[in-house]
Amino acid sequence: MTTNELKSIISHILFSEQVYGLTVFTCLKEETNLRLKKLQITDILKTSIKNLLESVATAMFLAEETELDSAENIADNRKVLYEIAQTELYTPFDYLNDYQHITDTYSESDQKNLVGYFFRVNRNDDAIWFFQAVYPMSVMDRSKMLYAILSKGETYTTLKKEIVRIDQRLDIAIIGNSIITSKIELLQRHFGFEDYVRSEAYSTVCEIEALNLLSDTEKFLDFINKAKLTNAKKLMKVKNSPVLKMDKVDLFKRLKRHPRYQDKFKYDGDTIVIKTQKDVNEFIKMLNDDIVRSDLTDQEYDSPSKQPLEPIGKVQ
Repeated sequence: MTTNELKSIISHILFSEQVYGLTVFTCLKEETNLRLKKLQITDILKTSIKNLLESVATAMFLAEETELDSAENIADNRKVLYEIAQTELYTPFDYLNDYQHITDTYSESDQKNLVGYFFRVNRNDDAIWFFQAVYPMSVMDRSKMLYAILSKGETYTTLKKEIVRIDQRLDIAIIGNSIITSKIELLQRHFGFEDYVRSEAYSTVCEIEALNLLSDTEKFLDFINKAKLTNAKKLMKVKNSPVLKMDKVDLFKRLKRHPRYQDKFKYDGDTIVIKTQKDVNEFIKMLNDDIVRSDLTDQEYDSPSKQPLEPIGKVQ
């Protein structure tokens, strides 16, 4: 999906002339599973939620600076929206498909299990799901604090019912099989994204192994299994590297005479030797072709960090 396609879908659903439908669900965590319950709301509240969705969606998706990037590039940590495809290996929101069969309604006793709210917006058969996470500071726990509300005149009385707080924020959009979000940590916390990232990283290592570029991939597996996902995310980005599509003989010839890479790798016959984590990092940087030269300044950069590099000769 392109950025313009995303904007077109959002505009069609929320801002066409016809009235669109809205259903609100709560997302509850029960043991290790997530489930939906309907949130019963008045017409007045529904109108307020629609106004909120339109306002936030305009700022989040339709602004001129809005940009959509592929999930493979999440290691770049750019301030953009990322598109993550739901596949057979990663279907964190498949339970949304059964929304029509949801009859249970949310009650105050469910508050301790509340993860967030799902807003289903539809125009005829076209629909978008929006998700808003609930954070601890958003929940009013009346068992630990005394809350009072203005009653009659200037008199306050005890709050006896739960208050549901919906913020001016949308964390995730789900359009067809695409997950759109900038909140990668939220996906990791509630929706199994860590397993997805590591799986994609392993898949990348398998593809590299099949090309017989390396003498050994053991250090790559150690690289992936670090507690933080930073390394696995870097390997996700490698998956679509144009370097992997190059002829192996031609690639090695170029590497051995490239002023930036000629001293980075050691070779064992027709394979690159990987002995340390530093070797892994250099190999990944090479696959991502991170060294770029500015036509304007003739300066070379490490593209993810934009750190200037010392001048050096060009490849012959």
